Amino acid sequence: MPAPAVLARCVAVAAVLATACSPYLDARAEAALRDALLRVVGPAESYDVRVAGASLDGSRFDRVRFIGRRIARADAPVLDRLELDLQGVVVDRAVKSLTAVAATRVELQLKGADLAVFLSRWLGEPQVTLSPPDRIAVVGTPRIGGIALGGAGGAELQGRLVGAGTQLFLTIDRIRLGRGEAPSLARVVLERAINPIFDVVEAPLPARLDAVEVGADDTIRIAASGSRLPQAAP
Repeated sequence: MPAPAVLARCVAVAAVLATACSPYLDARAEAALRDALLRVVGPAESYDVRVAGASLDGSRFDRVRFIGRRIARADAPVLDRLELDLQGVVVDRAVKSLTAVAATRVELQLKGADLAVFLSRWLGEPQVTLSPPDRIAVVGTPRIGGIALGGAGGAELQGRLVGAGTQLFLTIDRIRLGRGEAPSLARVVLERAINPIFDVVEAPLPARLDAVEVGADDTIRIAASGSRLPQAAP
């Protein structure tokens, strides 16, 4: 068989093998990517991963979209929903970890009811009311050492939800204890105890919180971006 014909046949066979193997490689790559993302995000009740532009060896992806629901993290409220939109993703398949990302966009959603559960460490049976664009009111019974002080009367605090750097803060404008106004020292002490509401500084992504907005549906929406991972090469 002439050399050009042999070369053409080899190229054709290689193309067929690549086509046949690519679904298998993509499936394994997506599994490794899911594991890598869950290591970053944390345990979730459910999640969905969609990818586009996977390399043949399954180590690079042009775009990755991850949606996780009911994500629990230590010392933080449960996140009702987390959306990751990543571009230029590089994965080490052997250790199932992200090694580089070119661009990162993140949206986190936190429910007022989950924030109330988190605040129950400091207030007995707290009730959280959210108001656009960033207001929060919390009513409950003061706690000391985890014990609710029923005789102290109800406590009500009003404030704002603010994103700063990697952290979400509840800044308190005023506190009422029973029928009276609490001293400013009480506000300072409580702010130090409960803040930050959560912090992403130890996570590879996102790197910063860009905006915090309270919706009319009892949901806090947080836009975030950036990554502490190396930037992927084009």
